[in-house]
Amino acid sequence: MTRNLTEMAAAIEQHAREAVPVAERVRLANCPQCWQRPGRPCTVTGPAGDHLARWQRAERRGLIGREDLAAVVAGLEVIAGHEIVRGGAR
Repeated sequence: MTRNLTEMAAAIEQHAREAVPVAERVRLANCPQCWQRPGRPCTVTGPAGDHLARWQRAERRGLIGREDLAAVVAGLEVIAGHEIVRGGAR
Protein backbone atom coordinates (compact mmCIF):
# COMPACT_ATOMS: atom_id res chain seq x y z
CA MET A 1 0.00 0.00 0.00
CA THR A 2 2.79 2.44 0.91
CA ARG A 3 4.58 1.71 -2.34
CA ASN A 4 1.45 2.48 -4.35
CA LEU A 5 1.02 5.79 -2.53
CA THR A 6 4.66 6.65 -3.09
CA GLU A 7 4.39 5.86 -6.80
CA MET A 8 1.17 7.86 -7.05
CA ALA A 9 2.75 10.86 -5.30
CA ALA A 10 5.76 10.70 -7.64
CA ALA A 11 3.47 10.57 -10.68
CA ILE A 12 1.48 13.58 -9.45
CA GLU A 13 4.67 15.55 -8.79
CA GLN A 14 6.03 14.69 -12.25
CA HIS A 15 2.75 15.76 -13.89
CA ALA A 16 2.78 19.05 -11.96
CA ARG A 17 6.39 19.72 -13.01
CA GLU A 18 5.55 19.09 -16.67
CA ALA A 19 2.51 21.40 -16.53
CA VAL A 20 4.64 24.46 -15.64
CA PRO A 21 7.22 25.62 -18.22
CA VAL A 22 10.84 25.10 -17.18
CA ALA A 23 11.73 28.82 -17.25
CA GLU A 24 8.88 29.56 -14.83
CA ARG A 25 10.06 26.82 -12.45
CA VAL A 26 13.59 28.28 -12.59
CA ARG A 27 12.16 31.63 -11.50
CA LEU A 28 10.77 30.10 -8.32
CA ALA A 29 14.32 30.47 -6.95
CA ASN A 30 16.10 33.77 -6.44
CA CYS A 31 19.20 34.40 -8.53
CA PRO A 32 22.53 34.06 -6.70
CA GLN A 33 24.25 36.13 -9.43
CA CYS A 34 22.15 39.31 -9.49
CA TRP A 35 19.84 38.58 -6.51
CA GLN A 36 16.69 39.03 -8.56
CA ARG A 37 13.75 37.94 -6.46
CA PRO A 38 11.63 34.89 -7.33
CA GLY A 39 9.10 35.31 -10.10
CA ARG A 40 11.03 37.91 -12.10
CA PRO A 41 13.58 37.34 -14.89
CA CYS A 42 17.19 38.41 -14.36
CA THR A 43 17.17 40.61 -17.47
CA VAL A 44 15.69 44.07 -17.14
CA THR A 45 15.57 44.99 -20.82
CA GLY A 46 15.18 42.91 -23.95
CA PRO A 47 13.89 39.33 -24.01
CA ALA A 48 13.40 37.65 -20.63
CA GLY A 49 16.35 35.57 -19.47
CA ASP A 50 18.01 34.22 -16.36
CA HIS A 51 21.60 33.63 -15.26
CA LEU A 52 22.93 30.09 -15.49
CA ALA A 53 23.59 30.34 -11.75
CA ARG A 54 19.82 30.58 -11.20
CA TRP A 55 19.28 27.47 -13.30
CA GLN A 56 21.87 25.66 -11.21
CA ARG A 57 20.20 26.76 -7.97
CA ALA A 58 16.81 25.63 -9.28
CA GLU A 59 18.26 22.20 -10.09
CA ARG A 60 19.84 21.86 -6.64
CA ARG A 61 16.51 22.72 -5.03
CA GLY A 62 14.63 20.17 -7.13
CA LEU A 63 12.62 22.71 -9.12
CA ILE A 64 13.97 21.37 -12.42
CA GLY A 65 15.57 18.08 -13.35
CA ARG A 66 19.18 17.44 -14.30
CA GLU A 67 18.04 16.81 -17.85
CA ASP A 68 16.61 20.36 -18.00
CA LEU A 69 19.88 21.84 -16.79
CA ALA A 70 21.90 19.60 -19.13
CA ALA A 71 19.82 20.74 -22.12
CA VAL A 72 20.59 24.38 -21.31
CA VAL A 73 24.29 23.82 -20.64
CA ALA A 74 24.69 21.87 -23.91
CA GLY A 75 23.93 25.00 -25.90
CA LEU A 76 26.42 27.24 -24.10
CA GLU A 77 29.87 28.13 -25.42
CA VAL A 78 30.99 29.27 -21.97
CA ILE A 79 29.75 27.57 -18.82
CA ALA A 80 29.76 30.30 -16.19
CA GLY A 81 27.19 31.52 -13.72
CA HIS A 82 26.94 34.97 -15.29
CA GLU A 83 25.82 33.64 -18.70
CA ILE A 84 22.21 34.54 -19.57
CA VAL A 85 19.85 31.77 -20.65
CA ARG A 86 16.80 32.95 -22.59
CA GLY A 87 13.70 30.77 -22.70
CA GLY A 88 15.55 27.55 -21.97
CA ALA A 89 18.21 28.21 -24.62
CA ARG A 90 21.06 30.69 -24.81
